[in-house]
Parts: sequence; C-alpha cells; structure tokens
Amino acid sequence: MTKLRQFVRTWCRSERRRRLALLAVTLLCSLPASAVEPLRLTTDGRVKRDPVILNPQGTELLYVLHDKPNRLRLMKLTLKDGQSAPLHPDETRSEFEPAVSNDGRYLAYVQNRGNLSLAMVVHDLVENKITELPPGGGFSGMHSPTFTRDNARVLFSYPEEGRQSIYSVDLDCKNRRTVVASAGVNNWPHCSPDGKRLVFSSTRDDDYELYVAHLDGSELQRLTTSPKQDIRPKFSPDGSRIAFTSGRDGNYNIYVMGADGSGLAPVTTHVEHDDYATWHPDGQSLFVVSERNGQFDLFLVPLP
Repeated sequence: MTKLRQFVRTWCRSERRRRLALLAVTLLCSLPASAVEPLRLTTDGRVKRDPVILNPQGTELLYVLHDKPNRLRLMKLTLKDGQSAPLHPDETRSEFEPAVSNDGRYLAYVQNRGNLSLAMVVHDLVENKITELPPGGGFSGMHSPTFTRDNARVLFSYPEEGRQSIYSVDLDCKNRRTVVASAGVNNWPHCSPDGKRLVFSSTRDDDYELYVAHLDGSELQRLTTSPKQDIRPKFSPDGSRIAFTSGRDGNYNIYVMGADGSGLAPVTTHVEHDDYATWHPDGQSLFVVSERNGQFDLFLVPLP
C-alpha cells in the first residue's frame, strides 16, 4: 500500500490528479474481503465434492472426484504445486465423504459395497490398520463420518427404524452409542474444537435446519430458520463460527454465522452452485466446491 501511494505521487504531476489517484487507491485497498477474488485450486472442471484438510499443517487437501459415471474416487491435492493424485489408485469401488482426525492420524470414509450398500472404513495411517463398520441390510449404510476432537470415536449418520439418527463408535468400529435420535433425518455431524458440542442438520421440523447439542445429544438448540435447506455445517478452527450450505436465496451458496446462530452473512452469492465448505486452518478462508460456467472446481474463498 505504501509503495503504491509513492508510485502515484511520482507518476501524477498535477496536485489534483494526484489527489484523485490516491483516493482511488485508498478505496481499492479498503474493499471488503468479499470483494477479493477466490483462488482457484483445480482447473479440470470435473464434478467434485467433500473437501477436507488431510494433515494438521494444512498443506494437503483430500476431496472426492466423480471420475467415472458410476465411481467416486478419493483424491489428494498438494496445495503447494496444485497436483492431484488418487489416494487409492487400485480401488474400483466408490469412496466418498472422507473425514480426518484432529491429529491427522486417522482417516474415515464411506465405501460402496454394491447396490447402495455403504460401509464405513476407518484407517490408521500410522500403523496402516483398517477397521470397518459393515452396511446393514437392504439399501442402507453409514453417512457423513466425523471424528470427536479427542480422536477416540467416530460419529456418523445411519438410517434405522424409519428415521436417520447420529451414532458413534470407537476406532475399532465397536461399542456403538446413540448420539442424536429423532423423527426425520439427522445428518452431517461436526464437533466443536473444544470437544463439547455437536452441530448437525435435521429435518425434525420439516426442512433441513441446523442444530447444536452436547455430544450426548442434550441441550439441543435450533440455530437456523429458513424456507430452504441448511446443510453440511462445519465449526471454524476456533469454534466461534459455523460455515454451511444454504438454499435460502433460491440457489446453493455458502454462509457463515456465529456458533450461537447470530451474525449470519453470505460468503458466496453466485448464480451457480457453491457447496461443501470446509475451513482453512487459519480460520480466514474456506475451501469450497464451486460451479462456474457449468464446470466444478475447488476454490479457496476469503471470508467477508
């Protein structure tokens, strides 16, 4: 900013031109962060979903690529050089909805076992140990795994007895506990950084709205009220905010609000879809899957 002002003073000969130019520079540099262009991370335009930081340093991003008509593939993006590669090059089954533990040691994801029969896989990346929670009978299975902040349990959504509730298991996929149970669908759980709260989306009051509760399901509080879906919530790294996808403006866009539901603000306002927000470790930007001109790519979007 200082060098730019010095250049303007040198380049503009008249006092009037200099004042006008300096005013323009001041206005430009004072634009809100929402006016800053998002950084495009991929350029292939293929359908993507489910980005998540792969390591605590924030140098690698895991995401899902729709690479064939009937397959979803886990991909690892190295942010330094922008290179993507399959996480499991020899895997032929669809794998999606990845989650990474807070310490980066454990990876959980959903794996299709055929005919919409979905298993949950937990992989210890240090000891290379894999445990599985097999699908139930019929067209069912686990969805949206996420780790507790002490890296001891995995939460997930599962349809059972005419409803879809949130459960947890240990890292051996045993000792199942009910966390949130109600009529309708409860999905997309995510734990707060202090390990005490859970945010999720639920249809218990008609359409998808966001709720928070303690990890035992108690002290339930509704955060949003909109005529359209509010889905895929994520706590910020410091726990003070929640990012989520909403169709409240007639199109899917990304919003951010306080952890108590206050201060709602749009992050994106594009006519095409923005979805699957996940926080950058600095808490100042979001990784987002954005549709632009019919193409789907990963972007790093600064917060307003």
